[in-house]
Amino acid sequence: MGKEAVITVTARFRARDADALVPLLQALADHSRSEPGCLAYDYYRSGDEFTSIEHWSDAKAEATHNDTAFLRDSLKAILPLIDGSPAVTRWQRL
Repeated sequence: MGKEAVITVTARFRARDADALVPLLQALADHSRSEPGCLAYDYYRSGDEFTSIEHWSDAKAEATHNDTAFLRDSLKAILPLIDGSPAVTRWQRL
């Protein structure tokens, strides 16, 4: 990826229904990867625990992603399938 990744966002969460959740996460990742400024957008799984790792070219690209109807609609379907709220952390490369 190199030095171009300015903003990295991680989210950790546990699934209530992983079988229903996985296709929704895959669709969100596929769509997000096509957005301007998205350098990478992936989900990782260990049992019913999940972590997302997103890399954005800058804060504006991340903010634009966070304001899309696709993300809002995806979260309406995803959030009921996870246990509690995701632990989201925003990182900036030094």
